[in-house]
Amino acid sequence: MKAWDLIGNRRWLYLASLALLLPGVISLALNIASGRPILNWGVDFTGGTLLNLRFDDRAVTTGRVREALRPSGQQDAIIQKTPDTGDISIRTPHLDGPERQRILDTIRASVGNFNVLSVDDVGPKIGGELRNVAIIGVLAGLLLQIIYVSIRFKSIRFAIAGDIALLHDLLLVFGIFSLTRATVDSSFVAVLLTVVGYSINDTIVVFDRIRENLNQRTREAFPSLVNRSMLEALVRSINTGVTTALAIGAVYFFGGPTLRDFAFGLLIAVLTGGYSSIGVAGPLLVDMNRWAAARGGSSLSGARGSTT
Repeated sequence: MKAWDLIGNRRWLYLASLALLLPGVISLALNIASGRPILNWGVDFTGGTLLNLRFDDRAVTTGRVREALRPSGQQDAIIQKTPDTGDISIRTPHLDGPERQRILDTIRASVGNFNVLSVDDVGPKIGGELRNVAIIGVLAGLLLQIIYVSIRFKSIRFAIAGDIALLHDLLLVFGIFSLTRATVDSSFVAVLLTVVGYSINDTIVVFDRIRENLNQRTREAFPSLVNRSMLEALVRSINTGVTTALAIGAVYFFGGPTLRDFAFGLLIAVLTGGYSSIGVAGPLLVDMNRWAAARGGSSLSGARGSTT
């Protein structure tokens, strides 16, 4: 096995991707087979109750409110504090009148007096519409990516390889959220969009390097050229991924429970986006070029030979 011959050993990269995806795919399949929700949908998607409170003591923290909710079984509620006013918003699954009053009495007794600014009930229909809009938005993004990359690189092979790598990343995010049962709320849409943006951006960096090397008109075989291009972009991908992951990790550990699931999703997006540009997109481009040439189509490189 030649050292750093990523393309020559791409079967191992494919197996690594399969190993990463398989547990999440099994989890999603089991949820579907058992009739359970495929993901742990939060109140943004399933509907719920939103309480806006203004405490007499504006220094009250979300942590104190969360501890007060623990005996009532609502410790996983989404709790946020408005920096300017100090108001506290609490999002929970749907609460009827008596349940809502009991929770308010518990908070008042444990944390302190407050005024109820508003109480809003969000129905599941609105959550379902939000979920549908998110799905349509991601699918539209995938289609636009195919068009953009095809035009930029003057070959649909680049676009298909990049979008398969992107689908790999999206499926991995869904699978990990299914396995961990992390809460999927409105911020999950931002996570998916981050996956789309970060993954395709990192992939285009690798593709740009491949195009630059192709324009040099060398007699190097296409698989060898792609392998060299991937290695030239590898350090940049690692540096970008590590520095971004460190920043997101700080948010995960120090940002509080409200931001934890969001930061968790972003961390997955950054790590898998960096991996797929090297481990999925590049090898797929080589195989697609080989399949096209075998069927009499045009090759992206005029040179003959292979590293496989």
